[in-house]
Amino acid sequence: MRQASAVTFVAAVVVAAQVTVAGAQAPPTPKLEPVVVESSPFPPERTRSEQEAREEIQRVPGGAEVVGQQTIDQSRAANLQDALQFVPGVMIRPRFGAADESQLSIRGSGLQNNFHLRGINVLIDGFPYGSADGFSDFEALELMDTKLIEVYKAANALRFGANSMGGAVNLISKTGYDEGWLGLRSEAGSFGFLKNHIATGLVFGPLDLYAAYTDTRLDGYRDHSGQVRNRASASVGYALAGGTTLRLDLGFTHSEEDLPGALTRDQFEANPRQRNPATAVFNEQRDYDYTRGGFTVRAPIGEGQVLEGKLQLNYQDLDHPLSFAVIDQTTYNWGTELRYLLAAKLFGLASRFTAGVQYFGTRQNDDQFQNLGDAQRGAQLRDNVNNVYTLGGYGEEQVDLTPVLTLVLGGRLQYTLDSVRSRHPAVTQDTDFFGVSPRAGFIYRAAPTVQVFANASRSYEPPLLLELTAPGNIPGSIGDLDAQRAWQLEVGARGTAGRRFAWDVSVYDIELWDEIQNVNVQPFPGAPFTIPRYQNIARSRHMGVELGGSVLLVENVLSRLGLGETADRLHLRTSYTWSRFTFVNDPTFGTNDLPGAPRHFIVSELRYDHGSGFWAAPSMENVPKAYFVNSANTNRTSAYLLGNFAMGYDYKPWNLSLFFQARNLSDKQYISSVAVDDANGNYFYPGDGRAFYGGVALRWH
Repeated sequence: MRQASAVTFVAAVVVAAQVTVAGAQAPPTPKLEPVVVESSPFPPERTRSEQEAREEIQRVPGGAEVVGQQTIDQSRAANLQDALQFVPGVMIRPRFGAADESQLSIRGSGLQNNFHLRGINVLIDGFPYGSADGFSDFEALELMDTKLIEVYKAANALRFGANSMGGAVNLISKTGYDEGWLGLRSEAGSFGFLKNHIATGLVFGPLDLYAAYTDTRLDGYRDHSGQVRNRASASVGYALAGGTTLRLDLGFTHSEEDLPGALTRDQFEANPRQRNPATAVFNEQRDYDYTRGGFTVRAPIGEGQVLEGKLQLNYQDLDHPLSFAVIDQTTYNWGTELRYLLAAKLFGLASRFTAGVQYFGTRQNDDQFQNLGDAQRGAQLRDNVNNVYTLGGYGEEQVDLTPVLTLVLGGRLQYTLDSVRSRHPAVTQDTDFFGVSPRAGFIYRAAPTVQVFANASRSYEPPLLLELTAPGNIPGSIGDLDAQRAWQLEVGARGTAGRRFAWDVSVYDIELWDEIQNVNVQPFPGAPFTIPRYQNIARSRHMGVELGGSVLLVENVLSRLGLGETADRLHLRTSYTWSRFTFVNDPTFGTNDLPGAPRHFIVSELRYDHGSGFWAAPSMENVPKAYFVNSANTNRTSAYLLGNFAMGYDYKPWNLSLFFQARNLSDKQYISSVAVDDANGNYFYPGDGRAFYGGVALRWH
């Protein structure tokens, strides 16, 4: 029966075949071992070890990565760049220095989006963080509450949505097993940066509890770029007899954010710390409260079988003065998922089968008012009720054809309905999208620690609701935009050679139809600001090479020099991303580069670790060639090279950690992020100048 059901499902979705991996982790030093069904091939995601999460990633026939807790803890942990900097193919460029708001792109996704996030599904513990259409931001993500980050590049993110070209970033949160009864961390730095975190982790038999509060404040490198974040989170888990687990997660964020805007080239060169003078009168800001709750039940239902159910609700109350309008929105998002996992024989071959159904919904009250100056509201410009409903189903079969060759078949079906109801005048518009995302791939284990992989995958990405209703698209119908479609071909390899070498390389070609393009236009001649307008690009192409590697250069450095017997080592790690994103025979832009991403991006670090707990790591970040910021390819950024340095000391008997970080040591004026195709030439977001940060963390177990 099991074989028949699996074959039936795969046959139904072979046209939608795509691979899934859902990782999580267990505590580094648990106070009490979590209750787990023995010899389960699917360890609970929230209490899975980092090693188990990495083993799960090895089942993906394409680009995927796990970022561990040490990387997070030994960083500034101010934004996602601090954690994801060394993941090849992931471009995350902060728009306002140490603030959360960033340009995040994987394999060229969302390059045309000049604010917040599209094209990548960001999740917290497998729950969508943003809206049902895939729109998201960053301000409620707290790295101090995160123990693992999983990155699934492009179509490798089957479970988390093949509806996004860029893939998925899933943050795995801490539980009561991951923290002592009291954990404290405090850090301070340049430009008024101050972050304080307090957490507790408790375990009482089958019950575990985690609770934390973080306060972050930043004056900012630029004028009018101050930030305030207050984040609280809690997680309560309970393990029932027989292996069933229940978990309730709660979170709250209060965010205040001043927006300095992008600059022209002349403004950037004259004074990179200034705000955009043309929009200063409008006092642009983005302030909101965000509340989320999620419930997960996970139950073994037989040998090698697990059933998991998820339910989530989140709410955002937004006050967002911009130059063209004051946006006042209340947004309700909800979602549920039912997932089935099975490890058993299929026609006598070892296999793993995963299937799931998901339903997500968004209801948004969207009011917009004229900005009279200094964020004062004038006449009402919009009074809408927006709704998005998304229904998805996915399945995957991994079959070991031989002891060294695994075939992966899977896919995803997804339906999205968008509806906009205007109260004044009373008009309702709706449009829908249906996509099939098949996937096929293989993993060949060329050696016990070496894999070669390849996949062919399709992605289907409907436009965001805000793109359908953008002010630059009015007048018009919300059905004017088409969904973007893509086929991805990818080959690569990953592995280790002894203890000295590790590598991960992927080469990909993504062929796109109807890629969504954002063109910022003036609402009237001479307007000091622009408004977004969206359109489809008939054909485009994204090609790239992603290479990550580390080398153990030498061990026992000091003993070789006769300076001591304590073990130490020197490591070199490098991440290199080559990208070429172009129009394909476009009637206006020919084969021009798509704007927004560097052709080459390199980060490298030389790290020294001493057995006493001391470590030091000089590093560099390099964009060796300027890249275009407009589709006409007439304006571009500048190349840059940044030198950074970090060091720290971990005294394990006291669970004490000290760390220090210096960034942009040469005080280089450089462009961190860009806004593409702006009619007024406001393309550039300056990066921070020379900055220093330091902190201390202490835990009591």
